[in-house]
Amino acid sequence: MLSKHQNKYKLTPIFLLTAILLILILPQTSLAHVKWFSQFSFLDEPRTFTQILTPIYLSMIVLSVVVIGVMVYLERTLANQDWYSNLNKWLSDRQPYSMLVMRIAMGAVLLINWASDAVLTPELASPQPWFGWFQFFLAIGLMFPKTTWASGAGLLILYLLTIFEFGIFHMLDYMHYAGIGIFFLVSDFDDERIRGLALPALYATIGFSLIWLGYEKLVYPDWALYLLDQNPQLTLGLNPVFFLQAAAFVELALGYLLIIGLLERPLAATITLVFFLTTLVFGKLEVIGHTPLHAALIVFLFNGPGAFYKPPIAIHERLNWRMAFGMVNFIILMVLFGLAYTGSARWQYNTAVANIPINPEIMDLADQPVQPVVTDLQAFENGEGSWILNAEIDNWAFTPQLVGGPVFPAEGYATVFDNGKPVGRMLTPWFDLGQLTPGSHTIAIVLSGNDGTDFTMGTELIGREIQVVVE
Repeated sequence: MLSKHQNKYKLTPIFLLTAILLILILPQTSLAHVKWFSQFSFLDEPRTFTQILTPIYLSMIVLSVVVIGVMVYLERTLANQDWYSNLNKWLSDRQPYSMLVMRIAMGAVLLINWASDAVLTPELASPQPWFGWFQFFLAIGLMFPKTTWASGAGLLILYLLTIFEFGIFHMLDYMHYAGIGIFFLVSDFDDERIRGLALPALYATIGFSLIWLGYEKLVYPDWALYLLDQNPQLTLGLNPVFFLQAAAFVELALGYLLIIGLLERPLAATITLVFFLTTLVFGKLEVIGHTPLHAALIVFLFNGPGAFYKPPIAIHERLNWRMAFGMVNFIILMVLFGLAYTGSARWQYNTAVANIPINPEIMDLADQPVQPVVTDLQAFENGEGSWILNAEIDNWAFTPQLVGGPVFPAEGYATVFDNGKPVGRMLTPWFDLGQLTPGSHTIAIVLSGNDGTDFTMGTELIGREIQVVVE
C-alpha cells in the first residue's frame, strides 16, 4: 500500500510540469501561418537582427533555455513511468498505419488544390493550369502503394517549381512539403538506411518551418499585429506586441524540440490539438492548409523517435549532458536562424523595391462619390524602445497584393513620413516605426494608389499627421 501511495505522489510534479507547459503552448501557436489571414507584402521593410535583439527577445531566450532544460528532465522522468511506457507501446503498435495516413492526407490536399486552382497550399494561386493537373496525377499516384515513391519524387519537383514561381524566401515557410516528398520517395527502398531517412526528414523540415514562421513574427511584426487587431480574442487580454513575441518564441522552441527529438509524442499531440482548436477562429482555410501537418504529427505519435536513426538529443545518455546539449544548441540555432532570416528578408525587400516603378502622378478624388478619410492616427511605444503606428481610414482598402498595378480610387497603400522624410510604405493599418531618436517627430501618412499615385482632395493630399515626443 505504501508503495502505491508513493507512486501516486511521485506523479504529481510530472502532471504539474506538463500542465504548465500546455498552458504556455496552447494559446500561443494560433498564429502559425500569418500570411494565410493577414495582408502582407515583401515591400514592408523588415527588421534587422540587431533590431530584434530587444530586452523581451533576450528574456524569452533565457526563459526558453530554462523550459528546455525542464523538458529534458521531464522526458527522462516520464520514461520511467509504466503508464507512459504502455502508452508508447500502444502507439508504436499503430506504426504500420503511418504511410496510409500520410497518403490519404496529402492526396486529399492535392485534390483540393487542384479543384481550387491553388498549389500545395490555399495561399498560393496556381500560375498555370498544368500545375493543377500535375497535383491531380500526384494524388492518383498516392492511391497505390507501388506508385507512392513516384508521387514523392513529383512532390519534390512541384516544390522546386513553386520556388521558381514564388521565390525561395516565401517557400521556406513550406519546407515541410519537401520533407513529405522525401518521406514518400524513400518508402519503397530495400536499403533500411535509406528508408530510415523518412522520419528524420519529416522532423527536420517541420521543425524548420515552425522556426522560420516564428522569426517571421519578429521580423515582420506588422503582419501579425494586423491579424491580432482583427481577432483581439487571440491575445487573451495581453499586450499585443508582447503576445506576438511570446507566440514567436513558442514556435521557435517547438520547432527546435522537433529537430533535436525531445518529447516527440507529447509535442505532436499538443501541436495537433492546438491546430484543431484554432479552426474555431480561422475555419476551413486552416483545416486545408494544416492537413499535411496533422498527418505528419500523427506519424510522429505512431513512430516516436523512430527505430533506425536516433534523434540528436539521444547522442548523450547522461541527464546533465542532455540538458546542456538542449540548452546550448538552442541558443546557437536561434542565432543562426535569426541571421539567416533577417538576411534573406533584407534581400527580398531590396528585390521587391527595385521592381516597383516610381509614379509621381496625383489623382484628385474630389469628384468621387466616396472619398477616403484618415479618421485617426496613433503611435505608441511597444515597451522595448520601438514605436508602432496605427491608422484608421474610412472608405479605404489596403491592397498590398496589387502594389505596382493599376490605380483605383480608395485603395492602395500609405507612405509614412518622419519629419518630412519618407520611411516606408504602410501596407496594413499597422506600421513598425522602429526606434525613434530622442526629440520631437512629426509622423505623417499620405494615401497613394497601387502605382504610387498620390490621392488628393482638391489641392490637399489625403492623409494625417501627429506629433510624437521621444524622451
